[in-house]
Amino acid sequence: MKKSLFLLVLAATVLTACDSILDIDDPTTTVSSNQVYSSTEGIRTAVTGLYTANFLNYMMIYQNLDYYYSYFSDDLKAANSNFSEYYQSNYSPSSSFILNIWQNSYRAIFHSNDFITRIDGTTLIPEAERNQYVGEALWFRAFYYLTLINTFGDVPLVLTTDVGTNATLPRTPIADINAQIIKDLEQSIELQANSTNPKTRITRDASIALLARAYLYQEQWQKALETANLLIPSSDGGLGGNKYELETPEKVFISNSKEQILQNNMEGYSGTGTYRGYTLVGSYLFIPSTATVNYFLSDELIAEFQKVPDDQRWKWIGSSVNSGQTYYYPYKYKNKTTPSSANDYEYHSVLRLAEQYLIRSEANAQLNNIPNAVSDINIIRRRAGLEPLSASISQADLLRAIETERRKEFFAEQGHRWFDIRRTGRIDAVMEATSYKLWNSYKSLLPIPQQEINRNKNLTQNTGY
Repeated sequence: MKKSLFLLVLAATVLTACDSILDIDDPTTTVSSNQVYSSTEGIRTAVTGLYTANFLNYMMIYQNLDYYYSYFSDDLKAANSNFSEYYQSNYSPSSSFILNIWQNSYRAIFHSNDFITRIDGTTLIPEAERNQYVGEALWFRAFYYLTLINTFGDVPLVLTTDVGTNATLPRTPIADINAQIIKDLEQSIELQANSTNPKTRITRDASIALLARAYLYQEQWQKALETANLLIPSSDGGLGGNKYELETPEKVFISNSKEQILQNNMEGYSGTGTYRGYTLVGSYLFIPSTATVNYFLSDELIAEFQKVPDDQRWKWIGSSVNSGQTYYYPYKYKNKTTPSSANDYEYHSVLRLAEQYLIRSEANAQLNNIPNAVSDINIIRRRAGLEPLSASISQADLLRAIETERRKEFFAEQGHRWFDIRRTGRIDAVMEATSYKLWNSYKSLLPIPQQEINRNKNLTQNTGY
């Protein structure tokens, strides 16, 4: 019953078969969404559907940020010409993958809107449980809007499930969407005030972590550092007590890592394996020594690591010799099958403590609080086995050092590199320095999918496309 009900929830609320999530027909299923949400079991199963759809069937894993957004940046290349559009920055409005980013994001947003609407005021579950669920749905909506505006710029702001309205929405200014992101996350934090869920579920802390990132992207420096400070351990001047701590590089991505704020257990994903204790993205990006090389880290990224051979994050990079040439690939996730011991299980990382230190460091640097900023970046550098930076460093050099640490810390992880070089205005300098990008400044935004423009006359294309 539980599995079949879950599938009906997906059929009734995700609507993945639609040509456009902004122009959808009423669902036709043997059990309506109203029936699914008419029981305690149905609501709780719908929550499972919310997670499975978002983490496994939308963009975060299957259409994953780790993988394709690394192509968009200067971190990952492909031997397969099918991916040249992405790693060469030769984007097309007719690209199927760019269409997937758009549609899967809006499917996730619609799913959250639908879920929130349907459990609003329900008495089938306790109020505290309902608040927790709404907070989780708000987190997903905020996450996808943060991704969308940093990919496409202005996009439609969809906050209802009204099909007629959604189908003709114009692009909403980024400022208005940023305000909605902050509102959603602040409400999520309030609703989850007493959340005690495991790290594989969205909690108050996960909402705080994403809010700190949102403030950083919006250049609200004081709010960014104050929010990140809520999660940083008290031993490092934060207000997070001892709930989280940095792990050694070998333990960052394991299931019981104390560094993880939000991680995803992929077990049950209906892919090509069981994914019990290992990840899909790890399987994609791993290059066995006997395999044809499809994906590999760029020379530019490897050159950054080669400047400091003792950097312990080299353990996150694998190598393979193919036809006499050495290729390097992301090796953060090392399990390709289920480990013999549960202590070695790996979960996919979504939010982790290292980002909060680097958010606080960058915010302090922007506020010219150089000693505080240096202190935080040195915490990350110490974990990597590097020498500390001097507190006499200039603000400009410190900001560049933070960019480098973020790149080495988060390569092939959650699209950080692409978002970082965009938001800091460094994208032209970075892309023009590569040997393989077909770069123009307008490509810092991806094209609005032509199929969406054809369906909605109120949508306009980004400049250059």
